[in-house]
Amino acid sequence: MKWFKTLLTFLVLFSALSFGDEIRPSYLQIKALGANAYDVIWKVPTKNNVLIPTLQVEFDKDVREIKKPAGVVVERSFIKNWRIHRAEGLAGTKVKIIGLSSSTSEVLLRIIDEEGSIITGSISPDDPEYTFVSSVSRWDTIKTYTELGTEHILEGTDHLLFVACLVMIASTLGKLLWTITGFTLAHSVTLFLAAMDWIRVPIPPIEAAIALSIVFLALEIVKGDKNSLTYRYPGVVSSSFGLLHGFGFASALMEIGLPQNERITALLFFNVGVEVGQLIFVAFLLTLAWFIRSLWKKSTEVVWSKLVGYTIGAVATMWLFQRVLTF
Repeated sequence: MKWFKTLLTFLVLFSALSFGDEIRPSYLQIKALGANAYDVIWKVPTKNNVLIPTLQVEFDKDVREIKKPAGVVVERSFIKNWRIHRAEGLAGTKVKIIGLSSSTSEVLLRIIDEEGSIITGSISPDDPEYTFVSSVSRWDTIKTYTELGTEHILEGTDHLLFVACLVMIASTLGKLLWTITGFTLAHSVTLFLAAMDWIRVPIPPIEAAIALSIVFLALEIVKGDKNSLTYRYPGVVSSSFGLLHGFGFASALMEIGLPQNERITALLFFNVGVEVGQLIFVAFLLTLAWFIRSLWKKSTEVVWSKLVGYTIGAVATMWLFQRVLTF
């Protein structure tokens, strides 16, 4: 699998330059307060305290503001809160995200009714409007959470770099299969336990440990010791670190929320979406490698391995320090 070295070098350099910070979607929460009044929370990512991109929430004209919007910048996000009212309730009305059509990221939508039940969805650049409904079908839940899981893994650069390291270390397709399977099973277990609130762990240390897991694999790639435990049994290593990554997936899912009446379905298909995204990424590596493996034929395996390892290690070490500072 020497051609993986060339591919992953290209991929990691691109990731380091283009995705130094994980893509963060905007977030809209609408909570019923009773008497057809609703509390609205609008959260938009910022960079250097500047909105990226500039998006605005627009309800139908017959939806009144009964509390004026107030905004504040908190933890790299601009958060705005206000209150709205409509005599007949919101069912059948629309909310539109102005400016979303020119964006590349979706808006996560969370609606909480008076009983505490949660309806979760997303608003995409292709269709920047959402029509409120009184309830959602099981199929809607399956579709929404599968999409959210897929998007989360494909937008999570740290998870992708970890998978890229596993591909780099697995020397055969057979080992790669067992390695990815071990990672999948392990993170599925902790994702389920944390999402069901059976295990609670502080998220900042988990995020730092995920970065540390990438540093560890990068160091193994740099050393290139084919007799090490990592190279001989990559499935054991991927399973161990997969437990950490499962908590990371769960933290993202908890931020989105689970519908009260479809918790298991939503959790299951969020995990399915994560696996779909993971398979898409691995397939992307294999397909792209097939096209470019004729390039740089004179390069040696050792040179590419060290370059990939140092690059991944540098990026992951930067993340590690950033995340430790958030404790």
